Amino acid sequence: MKRFFKIFNLPVYKHTLFWIVVFLFYTTSARERFNTTEEIIVTYFFHVVFQIMIAYTVLYFIVSNYQKNKSIVKLIASIIVLFFFINFLYVSIRMSFLEKAYPDCYKVFLDKNGYLTFWERIFDLKTIFFHLPLFYLQPLFFLVGLTFYENQYKLSKIREQKNAVELKVLKHQLNPHFLFNTLNNLYVLSVEKSDKAPEIIEKLSDILDYMLYGSDKKFVPIQKEIELIENYLALEQVRYEDRVLVSFNNSIIENIKIAPLLLLTFIENSFKHGVSQELKMAAVKIDLSSEKEHIIFNIFNTKPLSTVEKLIQKKSIGLTNVEQQLNLLYPDAYDLKIEETSKSFSVNLKLKKH
Repeated sequence: MKRFFKIFNLPVYKHTLFWIVVFLFYTTSARERFNTTEEIIVTYFFHVVFQIMIAYTVLYFIVSNYQKNKSIVKLIASIIVLFFFINFLYVSIRMSFLEKAYPDCYKVFLDKNGYLTFWERIFDLKTIFFHLPLFYLQPLFFLVGLTFYENQYKLSKIREQKNAVELKVLKHQLNPHFLFNTLNNLYVLSVEKSDKAPEIIEKLSDILDYMLYGSDKKFVPIQKEIELIENYLALEQVRYEDRVLVSFNNSIIENIKIAPLLLLTFIENSFKHGVSQELKMAAVKIDLSSEKEHIIFNIFNTKPLSTVEKLIQKKSIGLTNVEQQLNLLYPDAYDLKIEETSKSFSVNLKLKKH
């Protein structure tokens, strides 16, 4: 039974509930031609039974066979045979039981067509190809619609779970990459017994606290991301001292949300490929602002005159991951432009507000 209902991807209780609703709809709306409640219940009990037989025969057998052999002729022939069979059952039950038990209900029909024999009714083409499909196929269409809706709902849930898993994997790829670079910086300063090591530890502690406990949601307040950026820039400023000129202009004061760690990836990329390899003065300029419906993020960094570095920066793991995250978190809701010359690298990112 469970295997039977799997064709619709609907639980058994939903099928049962569906047919109960169909039965109640007919019995509560049909009052004029019936004298008693018993007539209504018995008559429409058989009607709904026939509707159930047609619905599951069409979907489970006829359509299933058509999907295998792709024969339109067999499909049409199967439906015609099914209609003849259902009409045979209906006429048999009606003539042998319903018309005798409830003559007043069928009086109008019998006055006009009472002369028809059993076989004339069986092969009445008007009934088979017009009246019978018109009435008995109605629940089938609703059942197909319900099934389609259920399938779409399940697919959306599967996509959502898949996106969450992919996003988690991407974040796990990103964080170790960032931590490796920072710990390496701390190691160098520790070996040199630099007085700047405690400051880096403090900033790193704040960053780790946020990455472990503050960025586990899909979207976070942008002020948290701004604090993260400021800590990161302070950490890098301690490391590079006068070798880098850092500018961070932030004009956002409203309470808006953003996906965590996205902006940091671009900033980390600028320092890794635009500053760390520069022997002279490097520059990193960051602008963060908002307009009516978007968050605007711009970052510019100078580059060392190296063809190798030019290729490495554009193919960095961090940038690849952040683009994947944008596709998951901001589908059709972001605009990313990356421009590169022999001397500079710039990113312009526009995100739709959440």
